[in-house]
Amino acid sequence: MQAHGLATVLCVTGEIDASNADLIAQAIRRFVRLGAPLILDFSRVEYMGSAGLRVLLLLQDECQLALLHCSVIGGVTLRRLTRLVTGLGLPLVDSVGEALQLIHGTEKGRSGGDLRSRLSHDR
Repeated sequence: MQAHGLATVLCVTGEIDASNADLIAQAIRRFVRLGAPLILDFSRVEYMGSAGLRVLLLLQDECQLALLHCSVIGGVTLRRLTRLVTGLGLPLVDSVGEALQLIHGTEKGRSGGDLRSRLSHDR
């Protein structure tokens, strides 16, 4: 876990299948309850079964209900799954930096700035 000024980054590694998907979900839910934006880094997940994908979709729904920003760094394994199973609507990004930029844009949007001017200002 890493804490950035705008979000908490949770890095998941290894394999996610029916034997551990619920445990991973429980761990992530602890951070959902804190109410801070989340970045779930699945880029180092070597295998993800359908149970892992199901849990990720449920967590996404929980974050939406809690009005909590959540981005997912997909990596090779998750991106392969999302090519096979389309239309999931997972908030996939390529890096922590990209996810932080989205969160920063959301926070600025709440205070009235527009995204284009923020991006040019941040460069």
